[in-house]
Amino acid sequence: MGDSVRMYDNVDVNVVMGNGDNLYAPVLQNVSSRGVKSISDELSFNLENIEKGTISGQNFAAVGTVTFMNLGMYGVKSCAPIIRAPLAVALALGAAENRVVPKEGGEGDDIYETKVLLTATLSCDHRVVE
Repeated sequence: MGDSVRMYDNVDVNVVMGNGDNLYAPVLQNVSSRGVKSISDELSFNLENIEKGTISGQNFAAVGTVTFMNLGMYGVKSCAPIIRAPLAVALALGAAENRVVPKEGGEGDDIYETKVLLTATLSCDHRVVE
């Protein structure tokens, strides 16, 4: 808000969801005081509405504190998300894949191992994180 940052008492999260060629980001309100089951139920409800085409504009506006997107499920290796006002941060997850990494304490020919890793990219509004 100009030269100041508004502090909120709760956290609202936009979760990017898709249906064919369309992307939506329903807002999950006050997730900081909710349980995983409640959040999961609301995500399922929103996904059903997207698939049916009965989405509500009020629930699908980028008005949260954080945006979360999982692009790995589409095979995308990494992504640098763009922050839209009034969001503070946006987190993008890439595809989980087998990667060869240095082995801790490896010696001789046994210096590498394979691990399942993914790329997570967090974009931040510099006014919030500074």
